Amino acid sequence: MNRFVTALRTRPDSVQVLGDDGRPPWTLRVQCAEAWDAVRVEAAPTALVRDVKQAAMAVLMTDVTNVSEYVVKLRGFEVHDESQSLEGIGALDGSTLLVIARRRRPVR
Repeated sequence: MNRFVTALRTRPDSVQVLGDDGRPPWTLRVQCAEAWDAVRVEAAPTALVRDVKQAAMAVLMTDVTNVSEYVVKLRGFEVHDESQSLEGIGALDGSTLLVIARRRRPVR
């Protein structure tokens, strides 16, 4: 596990999205641009991107009711099918996922 990446400016606690495939969980950093915050997520490699996004947003953006208005990016590219697993989109142990609004919002 890449502890350096997942320890950068994250909260001390971690969100868990674990599976039952018997493999050790990956530690990911999920960053939400609108919240200017990040959380460490322990997830099974087979966990769905959608589940990881929802778990992270429940901690980082508690006032958001429609999580479908937000997209997940990995290495700068949008994940178009959030029903894929983390390993299916090419994530690795220590990866950073960015959650960002689908549409840009005006600055006030």
